[in-house]
Amino acid sequence: MISVILPIYNEEKNIKKSIDCVVDFFYKRNNLLPEAFEIIAVNDGSKDKTKDILNSYSSAENIHIISHIKNLGYGSALRSGFDMAQGDLIFFTDSDCQFDINDLVKFTKEIKNYDFIIGYRKNRKDSKIRIFNGFLLRLAAGFLFGIKVKDVDCAFKLFKKEIIKSLTLCERGALINLEILALAQKKHYKFLELPVSHFYRTEGNPTGGNLKVIFLAAYNFLGLWIRINLKYKNDKK
Repeated sequence: MISVILPIYNEEKNIKKSIDCVVDFFYKRNNLLPEAFEIIAVNDGSKDKTKDILNSYSSAENIHIISHIKNLGYGSALRSGFDMAQGDLIFFTDSDCQFDINDLVKFTKEIKNYDFIIGYRKNRKDSKIRIFNGFLLRLAAGFLFGIKVKDVDCAFKLFKKEIIKSLTLCERGALINLEILALAQKKHYKFLELPVSHFYRTEGNPTGGNLKVIFLAAYNFLGLWIRINLKYKNDKK
């Protein structure tokens, strides 16, 4: 079974399409039974009509809804999803319809040879500031953590259940992608990078590019480096 985790914040114009695309992918393209997948939709304190839309799926046996009373952050939403996930494979992507769920096919074909698979946006369709921020994150990840990947925060990742469950994740915000890679590197897990399609956002407003999120991520970046390196330094003693 594959657990699909969708972190959501104020996506009333996208979430129905996002969920329906996942359901369509598993049912129509792969002819899988309901028990072959589950969707875990994590509403991270949305202030629009997202919660009402999600409630319309509450009777579906393989769609589970988690609702945070207040906005706790992207990382917290993912961690809530990871905690509930029951699948042998755990996959997460964003709920803003900027990714093509069909790219998951090539991930599932390769996962048997790796611990996890991460995507990279081969032709990223984002604002210049978001692309620049991604570039800085990649440089910093390489310099401070020794992580050499094309796209650190690409929200298209597939894990074997035991791998993601073995990581002690603490990040509340967007740096959870970096935290996952840093911890996985410390454990010497084997991964593969694959290109994924990326589309312009047509509905809703992104939050990852606003100044508050950027400054908070920069502040937390150093804290993450200290925490991970101190932990593994102490573990070696």
